[in-house]
Amino acid sequence: MANTFYIVRHGQTNWNILGKTQGHGNSDLTESGESQARELADSMINYPIDHIYSSDLGRAVQTAQIIGKKINIEVEETKNLREMGFGVWEGLLIDEIKKCHAKTYDIWRNEPHLVNIEQGENLHIIKERIDKFIKEINEKYDNKHILLVSHSVTVRVMLLSFLNSGMENIYRIKQDNTALNIVEYRDYGPVIIKMNDTTHLKNNEKINNSALE
Repeated sequence: MANTFYIVRHGQTNWNILGKTQGHGNSDLTESGESQARELADSMINYPIDHIYSSDLGRAVQTAQIIGKKINIEVEETKNLREMGFGVWEGLLIDEIKKCHAKTYDIWRNEPHLVNIEQGENLHIIKERIDKFIKEINEKYDNKHILLVSHSVTVRVMLLSFLNSGMENIYRIKQDNTALNIVEYRDYGPVIIKMNDTTHLKNNEKINNSALE
């Protein structure tokens, strides 16, 4: 079970720029997002990647395929790495969410582990999904280097789970577009080696106008 995971968030999207909540909805990568993915791909040459798994949502697949093409590894898509479903919030700007779903948004910002968004998922559902997926991967492979391409909330939930930390701490972890996280599984459990590394980006553009950050 001594696998090493390279966990990344997808590149910048059009909805990232607009500040719209994506969730299971999708928005294509911007030109900057494609450039970010290429720069990440260039840096991934330095790692002995054996397998690539990606969320089946378009923005993650786009990012993963750019990397896969660069390092000549086929991308395997899975729903397990999808972003948290934000239900009725999807496609809305943060100000629209504050106006139309004020009470739920207040819980999301102050007690995120307790939120239940209409027609959406919650953090505990994401944790259960991710924990099951990681367990299956660790049972399937041994001593492999595995790239996972996912999304902001999902990656943060994954990292919190590795740390055995509660979902109330979701805002204590930052994940920028194409950020790289490295986690090694050892006899005593997962060890986070690197977190939110964006040193591969030549122009590290930060966007903080999302309801998810």
